[in-house]
Amino acid sequence: MTVPRPTVAVSGAGGFIGQHVVATLRSHGHRVVAIERTGEPARDRVVDDLSDPNALAACLVEAGVAALVHAAWTGHPRSAGNDYAGQLRDSLVPTTNVALAAGLAGVRSVVLISSGGGITAIRQRTSAPPAYGWAKAVAEGIFEAHAEMFDYALTTIRPTAVYGPGQRPERGLGAVSVFADAMLRDEPIRVLGPDSATRDYLHVSDLTRAVQAAITNEVHGAFDLGGPRPVSIKELISLLETATGLGARVEHLPASGFDPDSVELDNTPFHDLTGWTPEADLEHSIGEVIAWLRTDRSSAGPQQG
Repeated sequence: MTVPRPTVAVSGAGGFIGQHVVATLRSHGHRVVAIERTGEPARDRVVDDLSDPNALAACLVEAGVAALVHAAWTGHPRSAGNDYAGQLRDSLVPTTNVALAAGLAGVRSVVLISSGGGITAIRQRTSAPPAYGWAKAVAEGIFEAHAEMFDYALTTIRPTAVYGPGQRPERGLGAVSVFADAMLRDEPIRVLGPDSATRDYLHVSDLTRAVQAAITNEVHGAFDLGGPRPVSIKELISLLETATGLGARVEHLPASGFDPDSVELDNTPFHDLTGWTPEADLEHSIGEVIAWLRTDRSSAGPQQG
C-alpha cells in the first residue's frame, strides 16, 4: 500500500533554492503549493507578500497543507552588511509571519532553510555580528519559539555555499555563478580577502534531496549541511578556467568583513539519521552552471524569492 505524500507549501518558491525545492518535492510525489511574493495566482500557486499571517494561514488551510518549507529571504552577507533594519524589515518580519501562519493553520512540520555560512559568521565573530548572520540566527529562534507554542515539528537546515543552474549572478550571491559570469563576460573576478579561503560548496540538488529526506524521515532538529570537500577560492578559479577554456583576470580586494574566513560543515548528524550524503562534486558539476549561464540566463526574467 502506497502512503500518500503530504501536501507541502514552499515559501520563496520563485527564488533559486525555492524553485529547485518545488521541483524535487513534486518529483517525489508531493503536491506542492508554491508561495511567491509577486505574480498571478494559479492552481497550487499562492501569491502572498508574507505581511499578514492570518491571510496566509487561511490559504494554507484551504490548500490542505501539512508541511511547509521556508526558503523566502532577502539579501546575502555582503548586500546586508550592517543593515540590521533592512534584514529585520525584509526578512525577519516575513519570517515571523510565516512561522505564525504555520501554527495558526495547524501545519504539522516545518523545514527552515537557514545558512551554514551565516551561522558560522556568528560563531567566528569577534565584534558585533554581521546583519545577515544575525538575522539568520534570529530566524531560527523565531521558528523554534513558534514550533514550541503551536506544537509543530521543526527541522532547521544550514547549507553552505549553495550553487547550481539558475543562480543569478546579478544578485551577487554565489561565488561559482558570480565568478563564472565574470569570466564569460571577460570581466575581472573580484576576490575579497585571501584566495586561500575555503568553502564546502553544496550543489542545490543535494540541498533539495536533504529537504526531501527531512520530510520523508521526519527528522527534527538543527543540522549543518556542507558539500563533499572544502575548495579554496584559488582552486575554484582554476576549475572555472578548465571548464570554460578561458583565462581568469583576478583582482584581489580587502575582505568584506561580513563573510566568514572559511566554512567547512559536518554532515555526520544528518547523515546518521537519514543516510543523506552530498553527491555532486564541484569539479564535475561546475559545467552545468556555465552551460546555464551561456544558454538560458539571457532569456530568463528576474527572480523573486
